[in-house]
Amino acid sequence: MIITQAPVRISFLGGGSDFPGHFEKNGGAVLATAIHRFAYVTVQHFSQQFFDHKMRIAWRKTEAAQSPEQIENPPIRACLQKLGISEGIELHHMADLPARTGLGSSSSFVVALLQALHAYQGRFRSAEALAREAIEVERKILNESGGWQDQIVAAYGGTSLVRFDQAHGFTVIQLPISAARLDEVQAHMLLMYTGIQRDSFTIQKRQMTQLVSNRDSLSQLGSLAEDGAELLVNSGSMERFGKLLHRGWELKKSTSEVTLPAIDDAYETGLNAGAFGGKLLGAGQGGFLLFFAPPEKHAAIKAALPGMTPMRVRIHAPGARVIFSHLEESFEA
Repeated sequence: MIITQAPVRISFLGGGSDFPGHFEKNGGAVLATAIHRFAYVTVQHFSQQFFDHKMRIAWRKTEAAQSPEQIENPPIRACLQKLGISEGIELHHMADLPARTGLGSSSSFVVALLQALHAYQGRFRSAEALAREAIEVERKILNESGGWQDQIVAAYGGTSLVRFDQAHGFTVIQLPISAARLDEVQAHMLLMYTGIQRDSFTIQKRQMTQLVSNRDSLSQLGSLAEDGAELLVNSGSMERFGKLLHRGWELKKSTSEVTLPAIDDAYETGLNAGAFGGKLLGAGQGGFLLFFAPPEKHAAIKAALPGMTPMRVRIHAPGARVIFSHLEESFEA
């Protein structure tokens, strides 16, 4: 059996500038951190001689299939086909958080899935290779709209500034942040779950049609990511960083329909209760609101938003990895 995990992420600044339709002409940058919430994949040999099917796949539902082509789950089907696995496998997907919450969970799943399948076939894959392969699966094979940051952060983990350009696609700069600084950042973060789940692909598809008209705003968002990385590394004040998030959120709202009246009201309520700033995570219109606020203000913000669920997180999580590996020989005759 192989068990892998890949983290979901919080994107602080620069989201939108990671769309290839933008960065291939204008460059881009995203500041993000992996958090200690994961997608998990288990893969093991399936003794198909005892059953009337050749593979068993479990995600939200359990599928018994004769071939990858029969599998309903698009990422699983695509990854099995890509790696040439057509029988004799059992695969399970689990996750710490639900999908459609703005934390990049779908890409974390694909990264963990690829890691597991490669390990099952006896191959090691680097973080860069995993990220690029997951981007290929989601953006090219499945033709899903979106940027590249989710796959990269899931593969690399940590807290990073990811720069995008036409020549290299992406370059990951892991930020040298001390444990004390990470604790300080983490202590100021407050995540509030709005309870609204949305289809990020539909939102991102709309955003892709607006890349040219939003070129200047997206370039500014990329610049804010660079500024945010400098603040984190050089011990800038948490108030300055929170206000930088606020600037980024205001700019992001000007680029597309990424918010809803209820979300705007909740965000303003959080600011009035003491937050320096924040943003809605992910493509928009649902998921988690991130507030950056003094720790002593967190209780007031929670009390002001009784309809939302707070979630504590630890940041700077490790990237995709194999957490268990034991491959037994097949007992088939």
